[in-house]
Amino acid sequence: MTRLAWARRCASLVCLWFLAASGLSVPAAQAQQVDLEIVLAMDGSGSISSDEFLLQVIGTAAALKDASVQHAILSGPTGRVAIAAVIWSDAAFPKYPTEWHLLNSSQSIDAFAERLLNFNNPANASKRQGKGGGGTGIGDGIVYALEMIRSNQFNGARKVVDVSGDGVETDPWFKKAFTLPDARELARAQGVTINGLAILTDNWKLHQYYRAEVISGPGAFVVKAVNFDAFAVAIRNKLLREMSPVITMHPRDDQLQLATSN
Repeated sequence: MTRLAWARRCASLVCLWFLAASGLSVPAAQAQQVDLEIVLAMDGSGSISSDEFLLQVIGTAAALKDASVQHAILSGPTGRVAIAAVIWSDAAFPKYPTEWHLLNSSQSIDAFAERLLNFNNPANASKRQGKGGGGTGIGDGIVYALEMIRSNQFNGARKVVDVSGDGVETDPWFKKAFTLPDARELARAQGVTINGLAILTDNWKLHQYYRAEVISGPGAFVVKAVNFDAFAVAIRNKLLREMSPVITMHPRDDQLQLATSN
């Protein structure tokens, strides 16, 4: 590694640690205790068409309304899960987050599912289309999600960023972009697990990349969908596993789940 590359790396990590330590965090005694804090980080980059983005949103909303998923959400020690979503794309484009929602009943879960569907609201075309364009800034999206977790009003026994996308991280051209190595290091420092949902439409080996370069932390795993039509099945399987109070800490390769459109 050259001196210049090393200097840039050190500067990047200093910024990451500053993000982790700065700001006024809510004291643990005041934060509401939940079983899980989870951010659904959905790909809205230039490779995602409007229809493909809607399949992500509609599939996630349907999964949250599934009876088995709702049972898993409500079956933890506190019976409460804190959840939010964010649309990410290239680091040069804005992120589109939802508010944090407390899931503690079927009604509250259904309400969050409807909130996701509001990304389709014609009154906000950018959210409805779900893409700012540009490259695939996975690491930058994860860092944004980590800050959402750090600054919220909840204290979860587990913390998860749930990344879905259809491509590998592209080289950032925006000078403030965080990359996957940065994001994974910050996630480890904050005790956050990164899970992945790889959509194989354009890259049938993408799940291998997600396993090697994206996921991180205790019990981290990858679910793969053969295409966007299979997304609803994949996200249901994924949420069912993430929401369950019984977590497999070290999943084997043969535990990777394949979702098809059948």
